Parts: sequence; C-alpha cells; structure tokens
Amino acid sequence: MQKTLLFCILLLFISTASCANIIRLQVAQNGDAPFRSIQQAINSLPDNDAQAIIQIGPGVYTEKIYLTRNNVALIGAGMDNTEIRVAELRSNWLKQHPSDWGAAVVNIRASDIALLNISIVNSYGEQTGDNEHQFAVRGFEQATRIITANCRIIAGGADTLSLWNKTDGMYYHDNCYFEGHTDMVCPRGWAFFSNSTFINKKAYATLWHDGELNEQQKMVVRDSHFDGVPGFMLGRRHYDAQFYLINNRYSSNMADKPIFRHTYPAEPERNRANVWGDRYYFSHADSRQILYPWLQSHLPAKLEPEQITAKWTFAGRWDPEQQLQRLLQQLEAYQ
Repeated sequence: MQKTLLFCILLLFISTASCANIIRLQVAQNGDAPFRSIQQAINSLPDNDAQAIIQIGPGVYTEKIYLTRNNVALIGAGMDNTEIRVAELRSNWLKQHPSDWGAAVVNIRASDIALLNISIVNSYGEQTGDNEHQFAVRGFEQATRIITANCRIIAGGADTLSLWNKTDGMYYHDNCYFEGHTDMVCPRGWAFFSNSTFINKKAYATLWHDGELNEQQKMVVRDSHFDGVPGFMLGRRHYDAQFYLINNRYSSNMADKPIFRHTYPAEPERNRANVWGDRYYFSHADSRQILYPWLQSHLPAKLEPEQITAKWTFAGRWDPEQQLQRLLQQLEAYQ
C-alpha cells in the first residue's frame, strides 16, 4: 500500500515537472477565454523558448498569423470546427510590401512550430477566380521542424503549402488535406507526408521539391491519395530534387506524365543545376495503383518500403512523431 502511494506520488511529480515550463493559452471568439484573437495570444507570449500551447476554440478567424517565436503549437477544435481564413494574392501583397512576409494566411519565421486540428484557407481564388500564387502557409528561411497534423490546408491558387528553408528545413505532415493549383505542396529541404489527401484544381504539377543544397534532401509521400481535375500531374522540379512515393493511391484523372524537370529552352541561363539527375522512386502495396509504366515500383538498392519512415527521412536528426506525441501528452495533462 505504501509502495503504491509512493509510486503514485512519483508519477504525479514527474507529470508536474514535465509541464512546469509549459505555457497554455486559450482563444475563443465567444469570450469564454482570455483571448478572442489568435495573434493576440501569440503576441502575449514571453520572449523565451518555453513550449507554448495555444488552444483555439471553434469559429472562423479572419486574421493573418505571424509566428516569430520558437516552440509554439496552435491547436484547433478540429479541422471542421476551427478555421483561419484570409483572402490574399501574393502579387497584390508585393505591390505594397518588400517581401512575402505577410503574404500568407500563416507566416512562419520560427522553428518547432505545430499546427494541429485546424483548417487554414487562403480564399482569394475562391472569391475572385484568380488562381495565381496565394499562400495558405508560408515558412521562411529561419523555419525548421514544422509539424502539421489533422489539418485542412487550402488555397485558391498556386503554392498552397510553401515551406522554404532550403538549408535545413525539416517538415512533417500527417492526416492532412491539401488543395490548390500548380505546385500546391512545394517544400525545400526535407519533408515527410503520410495518410494525407492531395486535390489539385489545375491540370499541372501537384508536388514540387527543392533539394539542391544537400544530396540527402528528399520529399517522401506515403499512404496517401492523389486526385484532382482531369489531366492533373503528379509533380515537377526546377532544382535538384528527390521524390519517394510509397503505397499511395492515384486517381484515373492523373495525367500520364512522369515527374519532370522544368527548364527554359529560350532562356537557358534560368535553368538550375542538375547535379544528381532524376531521382523519382516508387513502391506500391497494390499493383492496381501502377496506372502508367513510369509508376512501376523502383527503389534504390537495399532499401525496402518499410524503412522509409519519418526518422529515416530526416536521417535521425529529428523524430517528429516523438515530438508530436510529447506535445499531445502535454496537452492531455491540462485536460
């Protein structure tokens, strides 16, 4: 009995210690929380790197988000319940501003950021019919170790999810819905996607990757689904890149067009280097998903599909699944 009591006290101490440095804030549009605005809650955070969890209640929040502090998790009440929505065309923004900072719905200049259980929508194309570049989420050079899980990320034009730290950017996405137009998901660096849906509204490339600074940089998509308008294409690149597509499902709307390198025949000076050549790898659990010859299973020697995990993608430098699990445990401790 005494041992059991001591054990319970020890567990309570460990749990309390692990949460001692956690900052928890709540946002609710109906006034039931200290903040009605997400950005107000972000701006109230102390200038340190303590883990901050911001829980966002149901509703449509028509505000841009600026994240410049590390270790922040924005957690909604579910992708069907909590939405951040703004209409912004990149070219319109740049007419009055010197950079992309602010051109997206969610703008990230920080690391160890998590976006969970939420929808993020750039509705400019939906409202106007203009489908040019319009970011839902834009990560800048300083942003690495970004997690999205159980999210819906939508833009009415190109470059929906643009995480662009090409030096050491590492990005993890699970159980998400992505919708947009050309290059709608376009990471630079290392990126891992799983259990997600990609819907391309234009008959052009869905995926795009930039891995020119490190031969090991790669984009992995596994156990996911691709669909879109008739003739949508799987992917392209301008830079050296590396694609792994594992156990995915492909709609018959997808064009018979392999992932390709985009070049400029009339302006060859614009062509990027092609040091490592074409690196497009596929593996299928279901042979019915091999719609075209270029989709045939093909992996580098001695690499099995089961080895292609998040930890493998980031070469052991980051375990996002462990980080996500720890974050969820911290959240649960407050419930």
